[in-house]
Amino acid sequence: MADALIEVENLCVSFAAEHGRLLRAVDDVTFQVAEGEVVGLVGESGCGKTTIAKCIAGRVAPSAGTVRFEGRQLGLKRATKDRRAIQMVFQDPYSSLNPRMTIRQVLSELLRVHRLVARADLEERCVQLMALVGLPSDALDGLPSQFSGGQRQRIAIARALAVEPRVIIADEPVSALDVSVQTTILRLFEDLRSRLGLTVLFISHNLAVVRHLSDRVAVMYLGRIVEEGDRESVFRDPRHPYTRALLASAPRLHQIELVRPTVKGEPPSPIDIPTGCSFHPRCPRATEVCTSDTPRLERVRTSAVHFAACHFRDETSPEAVQGP
Repeated sequence: MADALIEVENLCVSFAAEHGRLLRAVDDVTFQVAEGEVVGLVGESGCGKTTIAKCIAGRVAPSAGTVRFEGRQLGLKRATKDRRAIQMVFQDPYSSLNPRMTIRQVLSELLRVHRLVARADLEERCVQLMALVGLPSDALDGLPSQFSGGQRQRIAIARALAVEPRVIIADEPVSALDVSVQTTILRLFEDLRSRLGLTVLFISHNLAVVRHLSDRVAVMYLGRIVEEGDRESVFRDPRHPYTRALLASAPRLHQIELVRPTVKGEPPSPIDIPTGCSFHPRCPRATEVCTSDTPRLERVRTSAVHFAACHFRDETSPEAVQGP
């Protein structure tokens, strides 16, 4: 991708497990995010989404592979401007905010440390940040415990925006919120993207949320990206059995009967990943080749922007479903 702002190439992250074994949290992942784009990263809990996010943000060191920003390789030790450029918004805003500091103190400290505004302009900038996320200026005097979950998430977003980032990594930012509040936060992300030109990596297991917000979607399974493409291609014509299963299991407004899951069992342990295609023990389409040969993430024949890591990616399956 010629205009890529973030480039993740052959990223691997492993952690030591019992008896000298390795847990492969991320296994040879490659993808790019263009400037101003929203990319949705989807998958079951434990598939490696958050680990990738922490590598990009400089919180976890990769075991192999590279992360590049504007063409420059990034490590754990980063220049101040690079640390500021990529900010994370976490799933639980309460745990990421100091419970003893008012919102004014939280924001002012960031602005002072990074020398973003003169001391005389701190109050005005704090008020502006509150306005950006739709909160009144008197919210600055409150403690995190005095706000609702949705308000705390807005405050967490304001804190991320305080250092004027170019990229926001949103790690399950709405999963702990009520549905009505989720909608408000999603609209806020859309508004901020439009007004500030932010680039967003949006991590979620909620397919409806990802379809609503994202330009492109990457589907992860057991540490690998198994399907990637523009939003409509992935949701209207999924080519990996795991993506089809995720879409089939998503509830629909006019669904009368419960849909039986097309995937059985739990994902294998990342300590003991199956040979061949890691999805084959749960795949209804698996054949002998799937147990021995690992499929590469390659382009679907009918599309220039749709990729799938499946030996049968060019077959249109009757199992294909419309997205949520």
